[in-house]
Amino acid sequence: MKIRKLSAFVFLLLVVTSSGQTNRNSRRTVATQAGILAKQQNALGNRVSAAGKEQTIYIGEVFHADGQRAPAQVVHQQPALVRLEGFSPGRALTFDGERTAGIITKTDEAAVEVFTADLPEGLFASLQNGAALRHLGNAFGPDPRGMPNYSGLRYDIFSTSGRRLTGGNSGLQSKLYYFDSETGLLQVTRYADESVPPRTQRETRFGSWRVIDGSAFPGRVEHHQDGRLLFSFTANLITSNRATEAGRFR
Repeated sequence: MKIRKLSAFVFLLLVVTSSGQTNRNSRRTVATQAGILAKQQNALGNRVSAAGKEQTIYIGEVFHADGQRAPAQVVHQQPALVRLEGFSPGRALTFDGERTAGIITKTDEAAVEVFTADLPEGLFASLQNGAALRHLGNAFGPDPRGMPNYSGLRYDIFSTSGRRLTGGNSGLQSKLYYFDSETGLLQVTRYADESVPPRTQRETRFGSWRVIDGSAFPGRVEHHQDGRLLFSFTANLITSNRATEAGRFR
């Protein structure tokens, strides 16, 4: 579905800058303090503010484009630490807030990117890391001239531009985040990967959102490259825990 184009004058540019070293333990962002992303943060529930819920563990199954399935586990700790097990045979893929480990293939790299930067927490963490934010507008849908009776999802769209959370190429990376206008829950994250030629278009889709103990979590995550499914992860069990030492993610 094509989202109608926006005129330049409707862009609201909020440049979020950081002075000194980023406080990676902070759970608040400049954007949410300003109220720009308050709806999207509130949609996630108390896990973004309540002590003892800094870490989320997703247990389920990963499906790869080659047809292979495997039990998998995702451990995500705010703001952007991650440990993936089952995504690559015989090794864990990790990011400890400073460095990645276990990455051999581009698919490994994509998986770590998805579960650090593509999640709504990834958007918040990018702003903590000094990214610029644009609020492109609310309630976008298809061009009414082509679909006058459209009654599907509409999106509140935000754009970020900044350094990659996981390092890698030194240039800036831009991403588009599409949130459900009604619920405030993230539906799609889109961006171009130019780290290695040829340039590829990437899209991460979030679905099967569920509320557990006052917090919302995505139960299904799909990652597409140039329109083709690269992998998907389905969570059967989701739990929250207190933050642990960064060493677990090394």
